[in-house]
Amino acid sequence: MIETSEEYRADLMAVGQGDGSIADIAHIALILASLDRPGVSFQKYQYHLKILGLDLMGLNITSDSASQRARALSAILYERHEYSGNVDYYDDLQNANLMSVIDTRKGLPITLGILYIHLARSQGWHIEGLRFPRHFLIRLYGASSARDGQVIIDPFNGGRILDVKDLRQMIGKFSDMEPELKPEYFEAVSDRNILVRLLDNIKIRCLKVSDLGQAINIMSRLVMIAPQNIQHHYELGMMLAHVKQTGPARERLQYCLDHIEDIDKNDLIKQQVINLLQQLDQQDRENQAANILKLPEIDR
Repeated sequence: MIETSEEYRADLMAVGQGDGSIADIAHIALILASLDRPGVSFQKYQYHLKILGLDLMGLNITSDSASQRARALSAILYERHEYSGNVDYYDDLQNANLMSVIDTRKGLPITLGILYIHLARSQGWHIEGLRFPRHFLIRLYGASSARDGQVIIDPFNGGRILDVKDLRQMIGKFSDMEPELKPEYFEAVSDRNILVRLLDNIKIRCLKVSDLGQAINIMSRLVMIAPQNIQHHYELGMMLAHVKQTGPARERLQYCLDHIEDIDKNDLIKQQVINLLQQLDQQDRENQAANILKLPEIDR
């Protein structure tokens, strides 16, 4: 069954109105993916997600340890279904589209991480995304009584369990400074923020290749799933103004102005918003004047 765009919109807006948790994060990720693959049915992909769960159930995991559970996830996703990070074509936009990832078995850390989260939750296991910078990681828990209480997993590299040395090395790849593992790197993020991070990945790649039209599409989705983040409204308004969509641009920018206290460094952004709104008003006045000056041709 192929859902209509209005059904998609309702689902995404429900995410934005919720508390940040999502009952089925893979389903919402598929909706986001399908917006760039119109007309493609969900059925194949929903069936595959179901198969993953059945495969994991077939392992009959009885251990309560987090590491045993992590190895079971890796056995299904990495070994049996051959999911892995796309090292050779890391910046390919398809790596951020969950439908394409299921088709090719290649993806970004965050799209692969969504599959790990989905699979773990299909068994009722506690798993969450982390605020780790530059490379999405997940934390998987064992049963509360288990000695092996929790592990951190790298979904991009076969679901490998990471230790402190691995984490320091990973930070070192992204910085010339002495690698430091800050406590905030290991804070859990909401399901909604995982999807925000996914869309941010796509937006950045679109801007790198100057695909402003698709970047605007992505920002529109971000506004739907995370309307409380005023920065999204601000970025969308700026992009819309750049492509001369003055009406929608003014709507987004006025929204920012009305909620400016919710933006970090709001004094600078407030002035930018005010200046741009004034520019849009000036453009409207010039356009109106130009239309008035256009006299109708006289029939001869």
